[in-house]
Amino acid sequence: MLEGIKLAKKDQPTFSLFRLRGTLLLAGLSIGLVHSGALSAQDKLEPLERIGIRRGENEAQFVLKDSQSLFFAKGFNYIRLRAADGASGGDHATFDADTRNTRAHYDPDRAEAMFSALSQAGYNTVRVFIIGRSRVNPGIAGDYDTTKALYEPYLENVLDFLRRATRHRIRVLPTFGDGELPLNAYYRDRVRGKGYNKNVNVLTEEGVAARVELVTSFLSYIKNKEPAVLPTLLGLQCQNEAYLLADQWPFTETSGVLQAANGKSYDLAKTEERQAMMEEGYHHYHDRIVQAVKAIDAEMLVAEGVFVPRAVGMNPTQHAGLWPGKKGDQRYPPTLTTLGQGRLDFLDVHFYRTSANESVEDAFRLNLGSTGFFTPEMAEVRRTKPIIMGEFGAFDFVEKTFEESVQSMVRVRDLAIRERVNGMLYWTYDCFEQPRLHHAATNWTLFVQKMGDFETNADPSPSN
Repeated sequence: MLEGIKLAKKDQPTFSLFRLRGTLLLAGLSIGLVHSGALSAQDKLEPLERIGIRRGENEAQFVLKDSQSLFFAKGFNYIRLRAADGASGGDHATFDADTRNTRAHYDPDRAEAMFSALSQAGYNTVRVFIIGRSRVNPGIAGDYDTTKALYEPYLENVLDFLRRATRHRIRVLPTFGDGELPLNAYYRDRVRGKGYNKNVNVLTEEGVAARVELVTSFLSYIKNKEPAVLPTLLGLQCQNEAYLLADQWPFTETSGVLQAANGKSYDLAKTEERQAMMEEGYHHYHDRIVQAVKAIDAEMLVAEGVFVPRAVGMNPTQHAGLWPGKKGDQRYPPTLTTLGQGRLDFLDVHFYRTSANESVEDAFRLNLGSTGFFTPEMAEVRRTKPIIMGEFGAFDFVEKTFEESVQSMVRVRDLAIRERVNGMLYWTYDCFEQPRLHHAATNWTLFVQKMGDFETNADPSPSN
């Protein structure tokens, strides 16, 4: 979800009821680590079949590696949020465990109910956030002064989630926040020199090394504690939505030469070199992460997520160079074509319509067009890299009712499938803590009836 969109706060129900094919399910909001359905690490798991990529003359495809059958990622983002004042909204707390100053927020029973509903309806993938950027929701950062690397109780909750997913034959795509480092001294003290900002994590050696350690420590923990769940991971996503900030260092400098983490020097007075610093910086950053991940697990896929430039008022040609103050929103995402030129295994683009004055079809064409989706360069990228729509959803200020939102999402689904995407993950399954969007579990029966499994209900012919 686009970082920076503020969430409205209003009273939320303490539970939600929904029906799936005649079965009544309860999505409770009970919080805690102790629960009757606890799964032990000793429970025997049957590993899922590994997912690989088959290159194609037109588009690459996900495949199950043993059977070589095609795999289409169809499912949801699963998100729990918690605010400082206990109201709705707030920041990610899906896997939060107890710390010295905060209480656990992981709800295994709610996760189990979600997996059961998804597997019965034919969905196969869930996207989650691995994150710890707030003192209210420390997440993977744990206790600020004492956690070394990553917080083990948090990782144990992630493992519990992965075990449940494996039993329901559902894949999980973890995404590592929005490019930040965990909010603990172990990580943050390493990048204080330039003042902490997200640009540092892509453009400096210290920042890149810290992000690499974050991703690889997570993967190594899973491999060491529960290797049977490694195939459950669709891949690892470097961050939710990649972007750099024009109003933070080094882009606030308008002269001088900077040597970036890739060893190259860039003249900050020149637009083309400022732009190259971002694009080549991302290539280096992703190369380092991919290399490190595959040294631990050679079959693990690595992806990146991105929102479209149009979503933040950006035209890649007019706003080249990340000059501060050139547009209202200072976030500058790399385009899909830029990301596709690097070593990533697959890409993830996000789509939301934000104005009712624009048709779904026009918004889809203009938004994805702004990131190069329809260009010859992208066609070449797609021969080797699958593309998923890892987020698509409906705002309540655009679609006034849930029924309207489902109708619009059916149109989005059909447009995406006609463009032969390799997966679609709806925002969200049941995040009622985020009241500005329409969530699938609001009326699960209607959602499943109208949306199907995102794969089979649309004309597969490509658009003109």
